[in-house]
Order: sequence, then C-alpha cells, then structure tokens
Amino acid sequence: MTFKEFAQTWTPQIDHYLQTELAAEVTDRDFGEIMAYSVLAGGKRLRPLLFLASLAALNYPLDAHTLRAACGIELIHTYSLIHDDLPAMDNDDYRRGHLTSHKRWGEAQAILAGDALLPLGIEWLGSATHNAMLPVMMARAIGPNGMAGGQYLDIDATNNATVATDGAYLERMEWLKTGCLIQVSVEMAAELAESTPEARRGLVTFAKKFGRAYQIYDDLVDVVETSSTAGKKTHKDEATGKNNTLTLTGIARSRERLTALMAEAKDALAPVNQRVLAGFLDLFRQVL
Repeated sequence: MTFKEFAQTWTPQIDHYLQTELAAEVTDRDFGEIMAYSVLAGGKRLRPLLFLASLAALNYPLDAHTLRAACGIELIHTYSLIHDDLPAMDNDDYRRGHLTSHKRWGEAQAILAGDALLPLGIEWLGSATHNAMLPVMMARAIGPNGMAGGQYLDIDATNNATVATDGAYLERMEWLKTGCLIQVSVEMAAELAESTPEARRGLVTFAKKFGRAYQIYDDLVDVVETSSTAGKKTHKDEATGKNNTLTLTGIARSRERLTALMAEAKDALAPVNQRVLAGFLDLFRQVL
C-alpha cells in the first residue's frame, strides 16, 4: 500500500472518529462544539497517520483501539495549534483556511478548548492502549523539555538579535516545538508494537530526520506559498521578527538541507517495511 492509499484509507476514519467521539464524550454541547471547531477544521492528520503507519510498518494490527490512540495524538496537536494562534503567542487570524478559535469564539473560550483537548487526548491514548508508557512518553514530548519548551524559546527568539545568528539555538528551538511531537508519534508505535531494538532505532532516526525536515518545510511554506494555498497567513515570519533556520541560511540552503534530511530519513527505514512511511517524505517536494 502506498502512502496515498494509506492516507485515503485512514484519514476519513480519523475524521469520523474525532467528530463522533467528541460529540459523544463532551457533556456540554456548546463547549463540545467549540472544542470540535478546530479539531474538525481539516489538516493533514500527519501525526496520527505517522503513528498508524509506523504500527503498520511493524506489522501491528490496526483496529478501533489504535485508531482511538491516533486520534488522541490529533487532539493534543490541535490543542497546541489553538494556543499557538492566540494573541499572546503568534496572533493568527486563520488556521487551515478557517478563522482561528479565538477569532471565532473568543480568547477565553479558545484557551479553555485547548485546555480540554490536551487531557482528553492523553486519556484517549491511555484508555485505548492500556500501556502506561504512552501517556508518559507523550507528556515528556509536549512538556517543558519538549514542545512547550520549544514554544518558549520561539517567543524568546522573536526580535532577539542575540540569537538571530545562533544556529544551535535556532535548531534546538525548532526541534523542540515541532520535532518532539512528531518523534513521539512514531516512538509510541514502536513501544506499543514491542519492536526489535533495530527497528526502533530505525524508526526513531526516521522520526528525528522527518521532524527536523518538517519545520524547515513549514518555514519554506511561509515564504514560497500564498495564504490561500497554505491555509494561513504567509510571509509573516520576517514581518513579525521571527528568527529561524530559514532567516539565518536563506531559501536555497534551506532547500538543500531539506533534501538531505529527506534522503537520510528514507535510509533510516531499512530495518522496517518502509513503503508507506517513505511516502510521507513526498509532502516536502512542493517547496523544493
């Protein structure tokens, strides 16, 4: 099965599960609608698909339980987007081609929607897999030494001339805020499937390369695509004083780094059934 076929099979199931289970499990219908608004606004469902595809690469059966766990990852990812869009953070008006949560519902409502999606996602991970390590792994990936820490560094780096030319700082910031959630989506699959050490090393290396590549890709989207194709405001990083690898090295060198990371990620998949996972790398070709 190719990546396209895999996504066509599982994305509708992810979307359906998110829609039906949020409606069923959130008691207050109005609050449930606010929570579901950003979750159901679209998106690539990249992280849950990575989780499921990693399980498939390890020949682990995909069923209702793994689907619930995958959707828990998407809830957590959406929480991070809602909070990232807030006026106190990136102050974005659009996400996935729709008004951001705080623009549609209000800042307090958006904060609470994110606050609710985070623990619900952790709950889905744990209840679906009955593996106590998965919630622990996720908590570490999104906590102070992971995604939240990376977002702090991102804020600290904005309009900060001291770090504008500090490649190590910028790489660490970008890895934490984007790469950690991608890596844990793959690493949790290896944990759940009780993979061999060799397969786990290959998957984790793939995830590290993919996660680093994804942030470079996302920064390139900001400068080479229009707002309508990206689904959010573009050409914003430079205007708001954002410092990142692209602002440091430029478009050409960022594309070179992205191409190299894609090749390294594909090579890392040698120990596992790589057909579907290798196809995820095609996502980046639109900015090359």
